[in-house]
Amino acid sequence: MIESTARQRESLVTLGTLAAGLAHELNNPASAATRAADELEAASQALLASAERLIRDGIPAERFAALDALRREVEQRTAPQNPIKVADQEDALSSWLVGHGVAREWAIAQSLAAAGVDVAWCERAATVLTESALEPGLEWVAGALSVASLLSEVKESTRRVSELVAALRSYSQMDRAATQLVDIRDGIESTLAMLGHRLTDRISVVREYGDVPRIEAHAGELNQVWTKVIENALDAMADAGTRTLRLRTRADGAYLVVEISDTGVGMSSAVAARAFDAFYTTKEVGKGTGLGLDIARRIVERRHGGTISIDSRPGETVLRIGIPVAQGPPR
Repeated sequence: MIESTARQRESLVTLGTLAAGLAHELNNPASAATRAADELEAASQALLASAERLIRDGIPAERFAALDALRREVEQRTAPQNPIKVADQEDALSSWLVGHGVAREWAIAQSLAAAGVDVAWCERAATVLTESALEPGLEWVAGALSVASLLSEVKESTRRVSELVAALRSYSQMDRAATQLVDIRDGIESTLAMLGHRLTDRISVVREYGDVPRIEAHAGELNQVWTKVIENALDAMADAGTRTLRLRTRADGAYLVVEISDTGVGMSSAVAARAFDAFYTTKEVGKGTGLGLDIARRIVERRHGGTISIDSRPGETVLRIGIPVAQGPPR
């Protein structure tokens, strides 16, 4: 009874950790989308105001068409700009705009420089616009470019949110049968997405996915296995100089084999022999219950009739999981 309660607590702790990590991952794109939407409103108002000034100035249709053609030239420049170059470009544009009597040069120069516009482009625009139409004309171009850029930010941010929600649904196996035909690689990728908050730039993730068959399995339970094994691997590399998480899949006769390796310090033979024992842990007090690998073993062996083992040496630990391609009844 105590052991069962402890396993339930371990699962709840894991769920809470994943939920906190997912909230962090969702917060970044959600905040970016909110900020971009707020700025989009102001940019749209400025765009409409500059268009209204051009209309009042009586800009001929052919001149406006020529100005729009110049704007489209800028939109086609998709290469990212060097921040230092953008700052220098902004200074040069500000000086040019002041010299041509543009009052709001600070706002216009910033948007134009961010889009890759240079002084030569402005000279071309000046030949299209009259003196009175120069400021509203350039402000209209700057506004249009800002709106396009902000819309791109909103699309990218909401796309990322959608990807995370899709990963969550895949990971939790919502609206799906308990046992189903699954591609193991999809479950591993969903798990990596859920653990994204832990996969920092200092950790290199190497995927070596072989061509493997779909198998009938308890997908949600296997995702728990990947979570616990990958978390253990990340913990093992906490103090390592080189941090590489390697994920391999391959077919081996009647089994589908998944290998998850890390470049941590490794385990001694004594530790490896007890790694799957319930309540056994080498972590500091309060940092582990010693049930993670025990739960993984139970899911693999008892629920899927598979095998799980550890091969460890200094600088590399490989946890190897074999799942039968043809499932029998769970034990």
